[in-house]
Amino acid sequence: MKGISTPIYRYIYAASEKRILIRARDRTLERRCLNRRRFLKYAGGTAAVVGASALGLDYFLTPRPSALNQTSALTATSSQFKLPPIAQFDYVPKYIEPTDQQLVQFTNLSTDLYGDPLTYQWFVDNQPVSTEKDYSAKLPVGSHTVELRTSDPTITACPCYSIIESTITVESDQIYPTRQLNVTNKGMRYSAGAWAPYAATPTPTSDEMEEQLGTIRNELGCNAILVNAGAGYEENLIECGRIAIEKGFDRIYIQPEFMDSTIDETIQKVHEFIESIKPLRAISDSVVFVVGHEFGLETYGIIPGNTWYDRLQYQIEHNDWLEKVRSALPNMLDSIITDCKQNYGYPITYSAAIWEDDLVPWHDPSIESVCVDAYIMDSVGWTADWISEHLSSFKEFGKPVNSAEWGCMTFTGAGAVSGTSPLYVGQNPYDENEQANYIQQYFQMLNGADIGGCFYTIYTDPPTYPKGFGLLNGLDRKKGFYMYKSYQRT
Repeated sequence: MKGISTPIYRYIYAASEKRILIRARDRTLERRCLNRRRFLKYAGGTAAVVGASALGLDYFLTPRPSALNQTSALTATSSQFKLPPIAQFDYVPKYIEPTDQQLVQFTNLSTDLYGDPLTYQWFVDNQPVSTEKDYSAKLPVGSHTVELRTSDPTITACPCYSIIESTITVESDQIYPTRQLNVTNKGMRYSAGAWAPYAATPTPTSDEMEEQLGTIRNELGCNAILVNAGAGYEENLIECGRIAIEKGFDRIYIQPEFMDSTIDETIQKVHEFIESIKPLRAISDSVVFVVGHEFGLETYGIIPGNTWYDRLQYQIEHNDWLEKVRSALPNMLDSIITDCKQNYGYPITYSAAIWEDDLVPWHDPSIESVCVDAYIMDSVGWTADWISEHLSSFKEFGKPVNSAEWGCMTFTGAGAVSGTSPLYVGQNPYDENEQANYIQQYFQMLNGADIGGCFYTIYTDPPTYPKGFGLLNGLDRKKGFYMYKSYQRT
């Protein structure tokens, strides 16, 4: 699965040792966030080569509805003029490299222009392994070539088959020892769409959500998930919530983020989203509506700045920003909470930045849990001990307390500036140990804090952003992935 390539088509002249190689026009194999190398080979008799050349190689390798009509004259005369079948297969997992403990499932998608019954041969590293239509197996750590050979036994004039192969890289199942995690809900933040128009956050397809939520649930051992997305991706949020229900998550937080909207616009958009999430909540009481996220930073007009990055920079350079948040946020939250009581009717929560969490009316009975974005950040005095005491203090409200957002980017020094690290991402080298060590430190802190749950940010970044918070580098697990996986709920 390393490197995107174009298929190479080969016809082999079977009557002699002479081989004819024909390269079709360049055609990029498109697949979201997936790097694969595939080759397609055809072997057949002299007549098959002649027929294909005369009628246009590229035409038959990309069958169209009219292709069957144009080949009928050939097939009516003799089976030797038939074109070979088209070999094709897919497999899962495909949005993450499989491990040596996972069953890789190969699904045969081969087709034939004439609808003939086909036979199949599977090879792994040039060794035959199966003649069944589909194939599944656990593979050892390393790089492997998986090949499917599809044959049409009705073509009797000569052997006629096609081949497709993929290179699959298998990773270790674990590199760290198992540890205990003392929380009720071990969670993960998952993006169903970009949180801002200028953000490069990938927007997953339904297939990606299906597989990735399965990885989060089954491999990372998370029983809770927080799904977020920006304006324009509300349908993605709901679809992802439905998938999370099917996967059996105990707690599913649904969090729209109306980045850069004004106070009034945000209140209106939250009101409109109520009609989308209410039917989902009616399906499962595991669903919780997160009505907002760090309004003080994300809402336009509270802290000066046109974008999130501008406002974050203003926080660093000016001392008056907190006064602006404290004067605007309480009334904004009051309007939204009142609206939800009147029109939603189910418990809600809010994901507060640590510098605004005392402005949220956590005592309100409509708020089902305390959610604080609590990064360990030594550069501003938020040490592990301080975060532990701060989170523990909210237990006085008698509700579950969640560290709703925390994480570390993947470059040297990221842990010390974790919450503001996007401003420093280009200044230091890539470093997986930085992220893994931060996760270990945070889990050790959580075991002492004895709170309800935690949600790491974020499962995955764009493939072009290896230094990000994500636990994957493309399809590869970072050390942080393995560290997060190693801590299992007691």
